[in-house]
Amino acid sequence: MSELLAIGISHKTAPLALRERLAMTEAAAEEFIRELVAHEEIREAVVISTCNRTEVYIVSRESVDAESVLLARLAHRAGIRPTELVDIVYSPRNCDAARHLFKVTAGLDSMIVGEHEIQGQVRRSYETALGAGTTGPFTNRLFRAGLQAGKRVRSETALGTARVSVPSVAVDLARETVGPLEERSVVVIGAGETAELTARALSEQGVRTLFVANRRVDRARELASELEQLGVPNTLETCRTLIEVGAADAAYQVERSGRSADFQEIAAAFPRLQEELRILHDAMDQFLKTSSS
Repeated sequence: MSELLAIGISHKTAPLALRERLAMTEAAAEEFIRELVAHEEIREAVVISTCNRTEVYIVSRESVDAESVLLARLAHRAGIRPTELVDIVYSPRNCDAARHLFKVTAGLDSMIVGEHEIQGQVRRSYETALGAGTTGPFTNRLFRAGLQAGKRVRSETALGTARVSVPSVAVDLARETVGPLEERSVVVIGAGETAELTARALSEQGVRTLFVANRRVDRARELASELEQLGVPNTLETCRTLIEVGAADAAYQVERSGRSADFQEIAAAFPRLQEELRILHDAMDQFLKTSSS
């Protein structure tokens, strides 16, 4: 008899440092689930990994053995003992696991309730597992039903009317913290999906110029070009150059390559923005603590 098991951590259960260690890029997630289904106990596997959660859904023959395998793999990735991870993870089974996925997909378990990004993130996670060949009859039905449920929640209830997201709320928080953003210049550190959403939210607030800084210059150029087509003035530079010449009024941390930039690391490199970064970091830290309580 097969059982469904979900094991995960989120902003509700784990500190940011641990969430960063367990976060997976698409390539890392694919490798992780391939390794899982290589074990005799595990038949199907899907990983959902975002900046606020990492969850693994598996279908197993023997749930106890499968859970031990999964916990050991996650603990190894995080660099901690499995016994340490046990106190942090949640592990719903069968109907409870399915119900949890439906809540996640609908945005009901998000830091910003109703945020719309999670629907696409769950869909891409499922597509990654499909491409890796690690899904099966159980997870195929589960994720298709979960995605359909999330779509219905957004189209048939008032939850989807606000169209909120973590980047939009972060920009609102920055405006409350440092004042009006109109006519300001901002450095966006990173060039992934979150960076693009943050840049769009900033442009809607009247930001004068966006500086795109990223470790991969080709991706930074792509984002700069996309912003330019939207009528958002932008410049491609290195962060150190920008801060040393005092070109930006604020810097925004966004997810990059599966981990978040470290504020202390940024502040040390960019001396003129140390105070601004400290204010933004403290404000966001307080926001995260409030949201998780």
